[in-house]
Amino acid sequence: MDVRAERATNGTMWTYGFGSIAVGIKNNLLGTYLLIYYNQVLGVDAWLVTLALSIALITDAFTDPMIGIWSDRVRHKWGRRHPFMYAAILPFALSYYYILQDPGQLSQSEHFIRLLILMFILRISMTFYEIPRGALAPELTKDYDQRTQISGIGMALGWIGGAGISYIYSAYYLGDSYLNKEAYAEMAFLGGLGIFISTVITTLGTHKHIPNLHKPPERKFEWRSFLPEAKETLSNKSWIVLFCSGCIYSLLVGLDTNAGTYYNQFLWQFKPADIAIYGICMTLSIIFFSMFLGPYLARGMDKKKVAVSIFMTSIFLGPLPYVFRLMDIYLGTSIFPVNGSDTLWWIMLFHACITATLGSLGFIIIGSMSMDIVEDVQRTTGRRSEGLLGTVTGMVHKIIGAGGTIIAGIIITFSGFDTPGASLEFKETTAIATFSTIHIICGFILPLFSTLLILLYSIKKEDHSGNITELGYVEEN
Repeated sequence: MDVRAERATNGTMWTYGFGSIAVGIKNNLLGTYLLIYYNQVLGVDAWLVTLALSIALITDAFTDPMIGIWSDRVRHKWGRRHPFMYAAILPFALSYYYILQDPGQLSQSEHFIRLLILMFILRISMTFYEIPRGALAPELTKDYDQRTQISGIGMALGWIGGAGISYIYSAYYLGDSYLNKEAYAEMAFLGGLGIFISTVITTLGTHKHIPNLHKPPERKFEWRSFLPEAKETLSNKSWIVLFCSGCIYSLLVGLDTNAGTYYNQFLWQFKPADIAIYGICMTLSIIFFSMFLGPYLARGMDKKKVAVSIFMTSIFLGPLPYVFRLMDIYLGTSIFPVNGSDTLWWIMLFHACITATLGSLGFIIIGSMSMDIVEDVQRTTGRRSEGLLGTVTGMVHKIIGAGGTIIAGIIITFSGFDTPGASLEFKETTAIATFSTIHIICGFILPLFSTLLILLYSIKKEDHSGNITELGYVEEN
């Protein structure tokens, strides 16, 4: 008798993963274009822009567990997750569209209020969509190795969404500069349309699985019972390890807000059209390794050790070009190729592909490790709590990330980018050098500690096999 965990079909994994395209498009906006658009194009102080982003992110952090806990307990003819996903589709797409529309002549405070409201809508609609969708994955497949595969497909398609839209923006809209004001309104429609199509396909495509998904027992929400249950659920050692690791990494994510765009515009002085192909090459590299290597990378191995090895390699490779350029600036050396040279273009392309692929592979493994926690918790508590596990993690990580985002805005302002009358030459020398120095130091120390924490994760393949066997999640052939 061959006993194995319940598995998903290839079609199911692809349909589920297609929803990551919308997430990639949204992440591309927030991580690449939004800050430089409001700061350098519309003229809003960087600290004020990041304050709006951070307030919205903190609000989103508190709505995450509410939606997660709510969806864990919902008993509806459309299941626990899909009612929320359907409700999110239109506000998610429309808020993206309006964020990039030029509001005309507004004061700093008016810009702030407008951006804050739109970010509230974007963040909350994203929560209604992504929290329930994320909780679907461990329900669609219980297989230890296939969870790495479904995580890899989602990662790859998320990159297609983010990098694909970035290529189109850079090659066909922005052209010679990230400061092209007229281009952003046209970009808004394309991004909003992509979000709409992606969310509709994955929501409708997974709808057929609703009859086979877990149906929770009917119970009212009571604080007296919820708090002890939540404490019991969140006391899992492996969850605590990934949670603490993610807390440190979230601060770095906040600090990275739009950093790459400032580097491209002011440190490397790339034109958007010149490096538009970067996103495509990075995506192809990620797809190849994530989808073809990812599922086999940790097969039969300890996922923890694989993830740590990948992240440590990325930590040391990632800052190298920036360190070399800063040495040239501060020491007057010529270690790195000059701006505008073909050699620099090829080196940075190669570097971007390697670091993006390493990061994606690492997070594919982390995503798979997070799914394995669900059954480990269920075995000890008797409850499946995907929503609670994911949203408590997301809540705290977003709060910390919001702090990092505010710090990023303060660093940009401190570096001199918001100085009235600051020349382009000043921004391309003094300001970017100061920004780069602070950012690179943080970008090395924070992920190092985050990665070392992962070594304390304790669920191995044999532990997971025992969990799903005990819980009855097996197929007999």
